[in-house]
Amino acid sequence: MKKILYFILLLVVAVSCSPDEYSTPENLTAEQIDWGYTATDITNEYTLYNNTPGVSSTWDFGNGVTQKGSSVTAQYTFAGTYTVKLTVISQGGVIILEDEIVTTVDNPSFLSGYPYDQLVGAGEQVWAVDGYSKGAFGLGPTLANPTEWHADAKGARLDKGLYDDRFTFKITESGLTLTQLTNGDVYANGGWAADLGSTDGHQEPDGGDFIMPHTGGDFVCTIAGEKLTVTGGGFLGYYAGAHEYEIITLTEDLLEVAFWDTNANFYWFTRFAPVDKLTPEPEPVVKELESNDIADDFEGNGNIIWDTAAIDGFDIIDNFAPSDVNSSDNIIKYQKGAGEWSSVLTVLDYIIDLSTRNQFTMKVFVPAFNDYTTVCDPGTPWIADHNLKPQIDVKLQDSSLGGNAWQTQQVRSHTLTEAQFGTWVELTFDYSDVSDRVDFDQIVIQLGAEGHCNSGLFYIDDFQLLP
Repeated sequence: MKKILYFILLLVVAVSCSPDEYSTPENLTAEQIDWGYTATDITNEYTLYNNTPGVSSTWDFGNGVTQKGSSVTAQYTFAGTYTVKLTVISQGGVIILEDEIVTTVDNPSFLSGYPYDQLVGAGEQVWAVDGYSKGAFGLGPTLANPTEWHADAKGARLDKGLYDDRFTFKITESGLTLTQLTNGDVYANGGWAADLGSTDGHQEPDGGDFIMPHTGGDFVCTIAGEKLTVTGGGFLGYYAGAHEYEIITLTEDLLEVAFWDTNANFYWFTRFAPVDKLTPEPEPVVKELESNDIADDFEGNGNIIWDTAAIDGFDIIDNFAPSDVNSSDNIIKYQKGAGEWSSVLTVLDYIIDLSTRNQFTMKVFVPAFNDYTTVCDPGTPWIADHNLKPQIDVKLQDSSLGGNAWQTQQVRSHTLTEAQFGTWVELTFDYSDVSDRVDFDQIVIQLGAEGHCNSGLFYIDDFQLLP
């Protein structure tokens, strides 16, 4: 027998919704709501519907799952009596209706196979952020590459209330459930932390995010395709307003998820592992401060190993324009692609001693035929310009900071004039003003500027640290 319970909240809803949003009469009653449910061909699966036009519908399935929409699908794994609640918001207020769905048999197939078996393991599985794996946390513009813009170094979020959280998945009478154990606090984004309470006194010491008090709790999860939703306010790891996660990778040993930040308009990425398979904290690598030759003439006499993964081409070719500045036989063709952070780099096995040797030189050939005017913004609004530039940068960085190496880097830059196009030019990159720095072990060479999606062709030769 259907039970109807309703009340009208006058004004409260009316002032928050425009007349166009709800077109029903202001005196809509519960008897006028055309709602109900029908069984599908699948055991314990029901279609819940509200055919009333011009209203908002929120459903509570009675098993811990809530969902919005005029037509939704409810699944009940276990036999039992479930009280279904429909909350209807109209121009006149709020109406709450109730009915019961009775199931007499179990249907465990709803919660077996992928991805449930991987999440719960042998009954239940405890997961944690795999903070000491490289790139365990990051951000990017797409699900295809959710760490394109940043990927954490190992242990980069230590002592921020992130690595000590535990997330236990198991199957209960409510379905797939999550127990979120926070050990008292969680790591929250600066733009979203206020959702969890007052932020006063909780800002992290070295950034704009917050370490917020939070008790966690028990929550019901739903899965649709590759989308994992934690209902009831729960979340996985870093909090930035989201409770829905796209599953990027899921095996018995690995869970990688990403979610969209509606404030910042990009994806946050997090990697989890079972607690007994977390990457161990690495032994600290101690590099000595050394003053050594650093050079590459691209004739086979260099001592630099270049990482070219972030660039379309870095190839040795014949010097097609020998001159007094550069008479070498071989040069490098540097092909910048559409990637906004295109560059080459090398990581040394020691710290560069800049106290006596602190100037680098490099020969460059910048063609006039590159398109230096077209604007191409890949979604980097914090970058002022989005065009290819006749710009040459050399950056000294601390590789131990991983994706945050840019934060303490030193950059020396040259922008060539049109008069310098089409000829070899030798440039000096002077770091004498930071000769007391003892943290640089990574050298980055970047041509064409960053933060845009234009391609360009450049040539370089004879990179060296002067004696």
